[in-house]
Amino acid sequence: MTAVIYNEENTFSNTEPKRVKVYVLENNEWKDTGTGFCTGEITTTTTIPEDITESTSNEEKKSAYLVVNNEDSTSSILLKSRLEGNIEYQRQEETLIVWKDLDKNDIALSFEESLGCDTLCDFIVQVQKHIEKNISLISVRSGEEGIGSVHEIITAPVSLPNIEGEQNTEKMYDALKILNENTAYEFLKNETIEFVLHYDYIKILIDYFAIAEKNKCLKDLFLLSNIMKTLILYNQRDIIEQMVDDDHIMGVVGILEYDTEFANVKSNHREYLKEDAPTFKEILPLENEDLKVIVKKCFRLQFLKDVVLVRFLDDHNFNLFLDIILDLETCIIDFLEVDPFLNNILKLYDLTKQEEKEYTFLEEKRNDGIKLLHQCVQMSKNLDERDKTKFYKALVKMGLFNVLTYAFYTAIDPNIRILATETVVTIIEHDILLIRNTASKNSKLDSRRKSPIPGSQGSEKNSIPMSDEMKLLKILSKILLTDKSPGLREQIVQALNTLLHPEGCFNSLDSDLNTMGGSSMLNEFNYRLNSEKDPNFNSETEMNNEYINEKDMNSSLESIENDQEFQLQEYFNDFYRQIAPILFGPLIHIQTGDDKNEPFDDFLLIQLVKLISFASTEHTRIVSRKFILESDILKHVCELMKPNHILQLRLTAVRCIKNITVLDDKYYHRYLMTNNLYDNIFDLLEENKKNDNLCNSCIRDFLKIVANRSISCQMDFQHREEIRQQTGVTISKKNNFAMLNKYLVNRFGTLLNEMEDIPSVGTMLRLVETDQKEKEKKSKSLNDHILCKADTIMEEDETMEIRKRVRDEFDNTNEMVNVNTDEISDSMPSKRQN
Repeated sequence: MTAVIYNEENTFSNTEPKRVKVYVLENNEWKDTGTGFCTGEITTTTTIPEDITESTSNEEKKSAYLVVNNEDSTSSILLKSRLEGNIEYQRQEETLIVWKDLDKNDIALSFEESLGCDTLCDFIVQVQKHIEKNISLISVRSGEEGIGSVHEIITAPVSLPNIEGEQNTEKMYDALKILNENTAYEFLKNETIEFVLHYDYIKILIDYFAIAEKNKCLKDLFLLSNIMKTLILYNQRDIIEQMVDDDHIMGVVGILEYDTEFANVKSNHREYLKEDAPTFKEILPLENEDLKVIVKKCFRLQFLKDVVLVRFLDDHNFNLFLDIILDLETCIIDFLEVDPFLNNILKLYDLTKQEEKEYTFLEEKRNDGIKLLHQCVQMSKNLDERDKTKFYKALVKMGLFNVLTYAFYTAIDPNIRILATETVVTIIEHDILLIRNTASKNSKLDSRRKSPIPGSQGSEKNSIPMSDEMKLLKILSKILLTDKSPGLREQIVQALNTLLHPEGCFNSLDSDLNTMGGSSMLNEFNYRLNSEKDPNFNSETEMNNEYINEKDMNSSLESIENDQEFQLQEYFNDFYRQIAPILFGPLIHIQTGDDKNEPFDDFLLIQLVKLISFASTEHTRIVSRKFILESDILKHVCELMKPNHILQLRLTAVRCIKNITVLDDKYYHRYLMTNNLYDNIFDLLEENKKNDNLCNSCIRDFLKIVANRSISCQMDFQHREEIRQQTGVTISKKNNFAMLNKYLVNRFGTLLNEMEDIPSVGTMLRLVETDQKEKEKKSKSLNDHILCKADTIMEEDETMEIRKRVRDEFDNTNEMVNVNTDEISDSMPSKRQN
């Protein structure tokens, strides 16, 4: 027998009193036994052995009670119920706790406030965890729309796998059953997760797996595999991360090699990880051990997701794996941005001859560096857009161009070039202007050089160092010209289109100003202006100064715009001087088609012709036209319309010439007509004039444009003629399309006459015919006018002769009259004499 001593001192946290009504079920009716204040109380009992001479220490046992004191008399106890045995407490709705004690009494506590009910429920949870493991607390609430009820376990005794002694088949069966059952309720699931992590249950399974595999016990091996998959279905991050650490990964992968769906086939995941898996190779020493662990863990998670569990994971598990991998990759990228490790790697590509001698196996290190860079960039694909931008900018600043230059111009291994291509394309796909913008910010505006116009003196090759911007364009051009992948070519062409688009360039320049901040730029200008006006000006008062001269501010902004225009002009000058001869080399030095050993790459030529069309229409005319005409590219484009090329290329060449013609540029018109470059278009039309196909439609569209523009020009001419007749002012404008229409009709009239039923062709013919008739009419009118003028002149001559004769006769008569008058005057005496 043992003596029991009650210790009234509370050694466990008691609750604050909460107002409550106590009900007891009697005869199927709830009886109100009074109102009072309920508290949860802990008492401790100490057991003293009968034989006090024994060295056995005293045992303490805690007990928990729900006590309700009468609100009218605190000494009066309405209820004192012990929490013991396997009592199930139910929390119904918000304010009610109901249970049946061990004496079969149904008791209910109705709390005045839900907060009081919360407090006592928390007390029951703590008692279940620390004192009475077998009691339980269930939440019962009404279902949706008041139909039925929903039960949820708040706390309860939890069945867990047996970890004592040696494991066996029976224990494995029980463990699998328990783990599956515990997924039904969140509470049971959480308790199981805590158990697995606390007792390292995965290591217990791995230890038994070694025994089962050694004994070739397939039943146990398949049980272990199902248990491991069940743990994965718990979808708990800590468990999954524990599976891939150094102590567990090989065992976990080994267990998962046994799949009940493919009982007759065994995978070899462990063999791959031991022999064929990528090894962790340090190009330069990596001092951070935590980062090494993260990198290994990241790879192992990807291996589980993509190989081992590829048929097993559901959407929830798959997303959890992705989230964990993403977090680990973010940690890796964040580390590489700030740690000098990656910067030291990129310095390997910018060494002097003397520094290169200090490294052993430098070529191998550089190749491995590109592999590392490729892995980092591929890893960053799943990052947030802002994190990716930040990382890529850091790469450019560290020396990305040096790496790409080595890969494309020095490296011998073709795989290195492929990795470098994927790297730069990945960055371009994220933000096509990011590399150029970041490279531009490395240069100061004042240090920008003034480039000569392409073709002028001083523009010789290598006379000016190539900027990072041009290096990027050169690399992209090289990829386009050498890579055979159609998808990659499309990406590169899109990248070149954006990098060479004037709007994209202006956006780049604007971003340089935006990074300064609009207000900071104004404040800087304000400070400079005020300091010039007032020598005593203090920078602390610059924000309060409001007398800035608006005219000077406008002048400053105009200066910034001029700087932008200068940079844009310089950018395109550099492109046409340094890059365009390389990029459009296949069009400049195009084959004649006689060399059968090196066939044309028509798909590459299609992309280049599209770029020529883009450059001629989007770039400054004076720069792009000079390069295109001096390189005779249009002659070579027209040669691509010949039958020895695929139809797609022939049509692309037609569209290019059509786009250039639509520009209505007199130099292009003169060049195309002088060199008879429209001949190939009409040869293609002759070939397809009776076919209803895309080729015929494309050329008809070209003829329609010529006809419509010619009509428009004729209307403009008539309008100018009306102005001349009304005001007498002559407005001269050379009509390029009227000249082109006349040229085409005169040169290809026979073919066009055969197609006269086509409206646009008929219009072209009628315009020339009308123009010819008007010329004949004007010629006849001019002849009539000349004859009429001649008759008029003759009549005028005759009249002048008659007038002269009459004048002469009149003059003779006057002379006679004058003589007679003189004689009479001489015979008469003067008035003075009289």
